[in-house]
Amino acid sequence: MLKYKILWFLFNLKASLASYHYDVHELGFQKGKKHLKVERIGHLPKQVNESSGLVYRTQDSTLLTHNDSGGSLHIYQIDLSGKLLNTYPISQAKNIDWEDMSADEQGDIYVGDIGNNSHRRQDLCVYKIDKKIDAVLQRIPIYYPDKQYVPDAEAMFVVQDSIYIFTKNWDKSGTDLFVRKIGINADTLQLKAHINLRTPITGAAINQQKNKFVLISYGKIYYFRIIEHQIDFSNPLYCIKFPHKQTESIAFLDENVVIITNEQGEIYRVREN
Repeated sequence: MLKYKILWFLFNLKASLASYHYDVHELGFQKGKKHLKVERIGHLPKQVNESSGLVYRTQDSTLLTHNDSGGSLHIYQIDLSGKLLNTYPISQAKNIDWEDMSADEQGDIYVGDIGNNSHRRQDLCVYKIDKKIDAVLQRIPIYYPDKQYVPDAEAMFVVQDSIYIFTKNWDKSGTDLFVRKIGINADTLQLKAHINLRTPITGAAINQQKNKFVLISYGKIYYFRIIEHQIDFSNPLYCIKFPHKQTESIAFLDENVVIITNEQGEIYRVREN
């Protein structure tokens, strides 16, 4: 664990000092500084000591989050300032390495036990949890095409009948996007797209209109447009430096606002102008 904390620090430092040259001239992003406003708006309760996934619930304007690997089997409901509202036990699951969460159009919650720092795990899965957050409806196994090398991943979201997973790479090999249908048992992930991002991706979110998604990394946020329902990397939008410690959770508040938490307990809002 100490090894990965040191790697995080070095990547975060490097990203905070890096320029936009590669992202703009090689990948086609616009500089986000002119289009985005960042502000800190709250602090997480002590129970949430390693926030690693985030969902915004429109029905009551609250956030759901969970802790990282080895954390307790709970989902925490908080307001936008970080006040703890409810704690939901998820007794039918295991938290080997919970890394991200999402919600579908019906309000059911998906928690991704998809972390694999050692590349040795073969028991990756996504838990589908009832929208009342009181029962596990389904354990969805996650299998990569290459059984010999199972990548690490900390970012995912759900759209209609599919789970989208973004790999996290400590080297400069970029990020792969894999997709899997929810309703097919033991279905293997399919590689959908690749992009040469140079920072490890740690969280993902898609907006309600399904025309934009974001990725957060150690040090940067990447915005992408979605055109004709194609979720891939072909339409980069903004990139902005975000050197605010160990950021691993992101969620859309509305079409133009995202909320971000870090493992040091801070809550940020990023608004498009």
